[in-house]
Amino acid sequence: MIKFFLATLVAFILAGCSGMEIEDFTQSKPEFIPQEYFNGKLLAYGIVKDGDGKIIRSFKGELYGSWDVHGVGTLDEFFVYDDGETQKRVWKLKPTKDAKKFIGTAGDIVGEAPMIANGNTVMIDYTMRVPYGDSTIDIDVQDWLHLQSDGVIINHSKMKKFGFEVGELVITIMKM
Repeated sequence: MIKFFLATLVAFILAGCSGMEIEDFTQSKPEFIPQEYFNGKLLAYGIVKDGDGKIIRSFKGELYGSWDVHGVGTLDEFFVYDDGETQKRVWKLKPTKDAKKFIGTAGDIVGEAPMIANGNTVMIDYTMRVPYGDSTIDIDVQDWLHLQSDGVIINHSKMKKFGFEVGELVITIMKM
């Protein structure tokens, strides 16, 4: 009986460690092609949650995407938060040899942000430098963007520090 209990406990622990993988979306439709979706004007609405799941902010965003002749994308983001704060970010999305992979960079992103498109989903992994008191801290972010059949994107992001979840972001993005 003890062996069964231990085996069950180990199975639950291992199941809890398995997370979502980009490969999980290979057959999902419609296909999310960043060069097509992030081209032109987009509108976003979102919320920010703290580590306990409490909504601490909401915002509206206007985005504009374009691509040059070399396949490099620019995604200009402008956000206005419910407290009046504004934020601007300009992403550069450089293609790699693999047509479904890009390298993203932006002013408040530490280093490079690998971006992978697969099925109806795009995943971006990065470290963001955010203001904190009189200084800044680096937060690890994993963005998951899921394209729906009507063209809406549902974006959810987990924010972590030292491996612990400190916040979550939920955004709805629509083409204008």
